[in-house]
Amino acid sequence: MPETATPPRAWQRWLMLVLGGAVVVHSAVVGLWLSPDNPIRESVGGRTLAAYVNPYFQQSPRALDPGAQFADESLELRARIRGESGELEETAWVDLTAEELERHGTVGPRILRAPRSLATNLNAAVREIPEELQPLLAEDYGEIDLVELEGLLFEGGATSDETRRYFASHFMATRYGTLYATARWGGIVEQIQVRIGLRRVPDYDERGDTELTDLEFESIDLGWRQAVPAGEGAQRAFNDYVERETA
Repeated sequence: MPETATPPRAWQRWLMLVLGGAVVVHSAVVGLWLSPDNPIRESVGGRTLAAYVNPYFQQSPRALDPGAQFADESLELRARIRGESGELEETAWVDLTAEELERHGTVGPRILRAPRSLATNLNAAVREIPEELQPLLAEDYGEIDLVELEGLLFEGGATSDETRRYFASHFMATRYGTLYATARWGGIVEQIQVRIGLRRVPDYDERGDTELTDLEFESIDLGWRQAVPAGEGAQRAFNDYVERETA
């Protein structure tokens, strides 16, 4: 015989009604606070609404804006290239994320978002490394061998996962930078240096009217690394992409 469901008790029904009512009231107050000026909003009072929303929920209209951005990251690179004369020349810094944003905004094919993805991964990986060890990451490849760097990170207290993520992320950024530098400047790319940046909007009670674009990036320069050339087919495809984007 199937068991007969036990009907809810009176206190359970009342609890659900109270919780449901609280959700409805909260949604109505927040919706009224976000709405344009109208007679109902004026009768309640903007100050009264703000007194409820701000202290307890730390919300602003921008907090519920799906297009609002509260963090941003950047990836810059430069290269050392041996040209036809045989001399090693150093390029200027190029901000790949700024170029991407200027041409395509925040949407576009995945390849166009590669610099931002690399910046995100590398920022996270570098900032996982203990702060006192991060200056080691700014050393040039020629001055400190990567195997030696790995040992120093371990000795300093970095975990194997933290070290692995850093090397993997930096390697990918160097490989992408080699592809880009070869396509843009030609010659033989021998070394790549990347700079990562991060900026965040302060907490709501500290930010006032501060927008993300008002802030400067907190940048970290990583040391020069040996270039990582790609196969001929991959480089040719990347050349076509860069030529279209920089034309």
